[in-house]
Amino acid sequence: MNRIPFDNAALRGETSGEPGHLLENPIMKTADENVSTFSIDVDTASYVNFRRYISQFSLAEFQQNNYSIRTEEAINYFRYDYVKPDGSHPVAVGTLVGDCPWNKNAKLAVITLAARDIDKEARKGSNIVFLIDVSGSMDSDDKLPLVKETIAMAVKNLNENDTVSIVTYASGVKTVLSGAKCSEKEKIQNAIDNLEAGGSTAGADGLNTAYSLAADYFIKDGNNRIILATDGDFNVGPSSIEEMKQLVTERRESGIFITVLGYGVTYNSGDKKLEVIADNGNGGFYVIDSLAEGEKVLDEQFSGSFYTVAKDVKVQVEFSKETVESYRLIGYENRVLDNADFENDKKDAGDMGAGQTVTAIYEITVKDNAAENLFSVKVRYKEPDENESKLYEHQASVSTELNGDFHFAAAVAEACLVINNSEYKADASLEHAYNTAKEYCGDDVFKKQFVEILAKIKG
Repeated sequence: MNRIPFDNAALRGETSGEPGHLLENPIMKTADENVSTFSIDVDTASYVNFRRYISQFSLAEFQQNNYSIRTEEAINYFRYDYVKPDGSHPVAVGTLVGDCPWNKNAKLAVITLAARDIDKEARKGSNIVFLIDVSGSMDSDDKLPLVKETIAMAVKNLNENDTVSIVTYASGVKTVLSGAKCSEKEKIQNAIDNLEAGGSTAGADGLNTAYSLAADYFIKDGNNRIILATDGDFNVGPSSIEEMKQLVTERRESGIFITVLGYGVTYNSGDKKLEVIADNGNGGFYVIDSLAEGEKVLDEQFSGSFYTVAKDVKVQVEFSKETVESYRLIGYENRVLDNADFENDKKDAGDMGAGQTVTAIYEITVKDNAAENLFSVKVRYKEPDENESKLYEHQASVSTELNGDFHFAAAVAEACLVINNSEYKADASLEHAYNTAKEYCGDDVFKKQFVEILAKIKG
């Protein structure tokens, strides 16, 4: 692994754009506003970047450099055993309420979503375009060589009904492979193996070519997707965050989704730009920093990364003014929506892949120790090939029978409050987060890894 440069000019305030400023959702009084609306987020890039940085820096160095972690991406990095949908809806919703570990006067209201799984045999045909950055900046062990190894994992999971195209970009754009059947896996693998890095980075031209190629092989009612593998260092042609946002926003109505894989991405370069591409292009953003992470995203969770089961998923929580005094959404700062956006089908939101889970946590204060009728939840989503949303209303009562998933997610949230030196951290401590996470991590290798990180940084 390459040493990360310790650079005080690094990107700060990822969601606010203000150097050194961490934007956080405020405490809201239900008497003033009792409805909260946000887009779901399945990205995990921020947690992986944090994990990489904290392996080389102390927590004090991390904080002194004004780095931060997007809390929702840390919570949603981990897999939870939520009840999967068994009816007509592709998502199932759950709600839990328990004591807040860092504020004895508050409760945690946890909203959970779980997406439908897809059996390998039931997958629709896929039209996959791998768009691979082969510019000079990709010439390091944690970039193009890792791209080639991990993309090969994804190819192995495709079946004979799928087609693969490969587009590369550096100073120019090249179509390496066009509409190859996945029965020709040796041909596809050879094309991947022969990729070499060199030149500048014409990312926008590469995206335009990839979208055009995906349109050429478009499968009606199938899975049409671009897989972008890059460090995000675009430097030829349109390259600003706003230009990238406009490009993918214009293309997303075509029915072509995008998955963004970041290699060697840092807080200095790539993170914000690639997040914007994924968020506005109907896709997810994942940082791949090792073979193990590649295996997690492109093999173990292949269906979630490659197959969307619900798009533009929005959550609206209505808190009771009679029982809830105040609430604060933890994380999701750049996913908060106006309440009117909930029913606006033109407003983009996050997508859920097969088998993925989403967790959102509110810190709430209740009146007179109320335990019932605290809030209700609505979810809007679109089928992958439709443009009109459907409404899912969660009717079940809020559960107070807490499980390991609740406690582990709460431990991640507590740790992030401390890591980000949050204004709202109250009595949060890494020691408490560590003890909780250790108790409830089970045999999950990535949860155990998180426990090890907390052991290192808690001092």
